[in-house]
Amino acid sequence: MNTSYDLQLNELDIYKLHPTLLPFVGEHYETYRVLQIGESHYINQLPDTEKYNIEYFDKWWNESCQEVLDDSPGWADTRAVVTNYINEPRSGNSYTIFTNFIKSFSKVVLEKEISSISMEDKSLYNYISFMNFFQMPSLYEGTKFWDSLEISAKKISKPELAGAMWDKAARVSVETIDKVIDILNPRAIIFTSISAGNAYKDNGGKCQAEKIIFTSHPGYPFTWWKELKSLNGKTGKEVLEQELSRIYKQ
Repeated sequence: MNTSYDLQLNELDIYKLHPTLLPFVGEHYETYRVLQIGESHYINQLPDTEKYNIEYFDKWWNESCQEVLDDSPGWADTRAVVTNYINEPRSGNSYTIFTNFIKSFSKVVLEKEISSISMEDKSLYNYISFMNFFQMPSLYEGTKFWDSLEISAKKISKPELAGAMWDKAARVSVETIDKVIDILNPRAIIFTSISAGNAYKDNGGKCQAEKIIFTSHPGYPFTWWKELKSLNGKTGKEVLEQELSRIYKQ
């Protein structure tokens, strides 16, 4: 892992509070300077076993909330998630957000087709930097960020809190993303979440459009392999590969 940017990254307010959200920067990142941006981490709870509701997360922006991380060890740790994917032999069957990304990156940029992912193939993620867009985890395992806010707010009969928390999270997240972009200076910024990409665009993200690729989540067949109206009738895979070719092959 490349830690040469940590001095600057550690100066950002959100990472002073929540260092586990620090972006992963691959050892060979500077070769191609690719930044992949997902949607969010999760914490280890479900709606029917909720311990930390939306009201609790009001303090996320000012306090460390260490008890949440203690109850979900590794769940909201960006670098741990990626390094586990790269280093664990059995992780190739999960984390398809990374595996499908590597396959498209390798096909277009490295001109090497990958069918079945190997440990050597997974190590290609060392060319990539990764972070999630929302600088706060989803409240429930496997649940999209907005949906988790809406469910939790309705449970306590305060539905208005969902929109308020979304607005706060989106604002802080855009500010953070733009500062990370300034520090890492990527050649390609790839939002692999439609909702995260829309939140970035809708909340004043300042990065130059020619550097950005907006595509769908590589981790699910219904978002990656299916033609989507939100992608003008293309699949997420098609969009990513066409846009990588635009940036790296022209």
